[in-house]
Amino acid sequence: MKAIEQDDINDNETNSQTFIRSLARGLSVLEVFGNRMDGLSSSEIAGAAGLDRATTRRILLTLQKAKYIRQIDDRYYLTAQILNFGYGYLSSLPFWELARPIMQELVAEIHESSSAAVLESGEVVYVARVRSNSRMVDVARTVGSRVPAYCTSLGHVLLAGLPEQERNDVLSEITFKKYTENTITNKKQLSKALDNVAQQGWAISEQQLEIGLCSIAVPLHDSKGKVIAALNVSVQTPRVSTDTLINKLLPALKLTAAEIDRAARARAE
Repeated sequence: MKAIEQDDINDNETNSQTFIRSLARGLSVLEVFGNRMDGLSSSEIAGAAGLDRATTRRILLTLQKAKYIRQIDDRYYLTAQILNFGYGYLSSLPFWELARPIMQELVAEIHESSSAAVLESGEVVYVARVRSNSRMVDVARTVGSRVPAYCTSLGHVLLAGLPEQERNDVLSEITFKKYTENTITNKKQLSKALDNVAQQGWAISEQQLEIGLCSIAVPLHDSKGKVIAALNVSVQTPRVSTDTLINKLLPALKLTAAEIDRAARARAE
């Protein structure tokens, strides 16, 4: 997760009398845990959150009292209570309640895994995932996982669906990293790719994030036609060719997305 920057905290505090600095610092501490299964020491947390040790200690004691973290020896771990926030977000979106069973039908038909994701701060955040039981090897993505938007099919669909100014704002904040030889590494190249995605209505990523991983994605819309999420199918190469991905899996993916969109419109009526 991306921790709240202290510069942001100071700016917001200056510009708003209602900004609660201590709350922002507490959220920063929670965010630095990310996907760490081995816990963090207080000094590691302080460094990652940009806080002094005394402030970090007070926040950790507060979070322990509230049962959001626990301490084992000299390391701190998130507790299951933190899931209340994630489940609260997902349960507030009946869209995913509609999407999951439809995604399950797609996976049963094509025997490949499928995911749905939203865009947040230049990253793709997985909000639903259905894995294929027929595959022994699968991409280790779970609900809540984050990956860069600029080198994924989900990300390209989501970025392409943004209004022009908003898209430019997001692109200006990206720090490009070359994950593979196929990774897009500059804004001009990405902008051109996104224009193509917006025109054709789908995106494909061929081993841009990981060697051996290809995916294809399409947009999901709200009742007003706005792109609010993306749906993909991911496969391992060379087991599935690019031609198969486009000519056989993409049509099924489009039909699934259309069904999810119809369900979303019906729910909104």
